[in-house]
Amino acid sequence: MIRTKTWIMVLIAALALSGIAVAGTSGPSPIPNPPTFSITTNSLVFCRGETNYVPITVTDGGPAGPSYPSIGVSNLTGTAMTQVELSVSPGKGILPESVGTVYIGVVHANNSSTTDIPLFVSSNASLITSIGIQIQYAYDALYTDSETRNLTFEVVSCGSPLAVSVNPKTVTSGEIQNLSINFTNSGNTTLSNLYVHYGVPGVDGAVVGSTQAELGDLKPQSTDRLNVSIFVSRNASIESFPLNLTATFYKGDNLEQISNSTSLIPIGSIDLLSSGLTLSPTVVSQGGIVSISFVLTDIGTSGASAVSVGAVVPNGFSSFSSNPVYVGDISADSQAPVTISLVAANTLKPGSYKIPLKISYLNSLRQNITTTSMVNVTVSSGSSYRAVASGAPVAGRESSGLLPLTVLLALALVCVSYLFLKERRKGRRHREAKE
Repeated sequence: MIRTKTWIMVLIAALALSGIAVAGTSGPSPIPNPPTFSITTNSLVFCRGETNYVPITVTDGGPAGPSYPSIGVSNLTGTAMTQVELSVSPGKGILPESVGTVYIGVVHANNSSTTDIPLFVSSNASLITSIGIQIQYAYDALYTDSETRNLTFEVVSCGSPLAVSVNPKTVTSGEIQNLSINFTNSGNTTLSNLYVHYGVPGVDGAVVGSTQAELGDLKPQSTDRLNVSIFVSRNASIESFPLNLTATFYKGDNLEQISNSTSLIPIGSIDLLSSGLTLSPTVVSQGGIVSISFVLTDIGTSGASAVSVGAVVPNGFSSFSSNPVYVGDISADSQAPVTISLVAANTLKPGSYKIPLKISYLNSLRQNITTTSMVNVTVSSGSSYRAVASGAPVAGRESSGLLPLTVLLALALVCVSYLFLKERRKGRRHREAKE
């Protein structure tokens, strides 16, 4: 790092020495040689995004050639520079404030004069930049000279009292996203005439509405918020894309500017739609089993991972099968069937009960998302009915109220068959022994 800094300073010094352009002298002939002078500065660094007061020193080194009598100038040691005027030729990212011209007046021979020139340095100025200092002056009263000297500077970031933050940083592709841009003045001086321009790359989206705003003044240690809406393209960059922002303001009388780029992370929209809801049976009896079946369809732009569906079991019900039910991954424009079974208690009062179903999944950022829907289940003390969905019969099971009786009859049949076969074998062995 030290070697790099040294190399930059050497390069700046070399460029500063090389950029000299003589525009020419004028006056009655013969024209004497103009004074030998130099234009220097003791500041070789610009602060990016703010007004820099650059000290420019003009040194008159005395006459360059034969001595000529000075008219109207009291200078016995050499030729003075009079009516000295400096102006700045702007470089890339460098903007002189006001008219960019400074009047010095007289610089006596073998003397110097220093003046500050305010230059606004853009936040996107190059690492190394040059400016042209044009000097116009008179000498020996009858003659004028005009020359341009180049000065080269390093541009660095010196920090700014204005801080910018954007929330949220994750946005949903294919949708309009509302963002909050917060501006905080961390300094001790009011920032006035705060003007903001913002945008996103066209391939990733577009700002909805205006791309610029004027916030006015921002007092020390205070925050102001700007609400912005952007449309995020379905084909937005997979990893991230920038929200680019430029803010200009005055810190006192000085113009300053900052550039900010905040990375927004696009995620695909996941919209799990439940359809084809079926209750089997449509009315469950006390002590019976009800199955809740439906189809999940992802109608969004991105797939859902590790999908699971669970019932929030209210009092009087219990889970008959796995709860929650693991569904797995559902890609965009795909479907998956889901069935959850619950048992109604024998003591459950007849009536209608709301069963919350929680659908959980992971998005592309592996964030856990949960949505909830409600299902109405009717409990009756009478017989149950087969399920019907969308007017079409469903292959339902027997009434859950008859299930215990069916099991008992089956067990009885097994016992009777076993006893019958046992007696039959016993009689066969008895006959064989008798023979």
